[in-house]
Amino acid sequence: MRKYYTAGFVSETGSTWTVYFPDFPEIHTGGGTLEEATENAADALRTLLESMVRSNNAVPEPSVLSSAREQVKAVRLLDDLPYPEDTVYQLVPAPSFDLTPVRVNVSIPRASLAEIDAKALAYGFTRSAFLTHAALSYRQEN
Repeated sequence: MRKYYTAGFVSETGSTWTVYFPDFPEIHTGGGTLEEATENAADALRTLLESMVRSNNAVPEPSVLSSAREQVKAVRLLDDLPYPEDTVYQLVPAPSFDLTPVRVNVSIPRASLAEIDAKALAYGFTRSAFLTHAALSYRQEN
């Protein structure tokens, strides 16, 4: 079952948005528009959760909205910042992290495969790990 984490979107002066994830205080993101802040929030959540899963750290269960609201208010007050009553709360989907290896069969030109193997060895990866890392890096850039 997919998990959703509550994020608080606070409109700051100068029409920028700050995003708070009460379940993940280490996430610091925002955006120039609500749309940009929403995209950045999803990306920050995905990045943090990927890191937690790969490091075998426990991922907390999502907070309920009332608890999330109180936590955002508390952080704002602690930082001596106003808490706007029109703060927007949104559920941000957590990505699926089924890390079960799956065997796949791909066709790659022999010269390319030799180059891939050399790069994988240079970076201390297996071929599979290198190709996975390259694909995920490509996804983040595009």
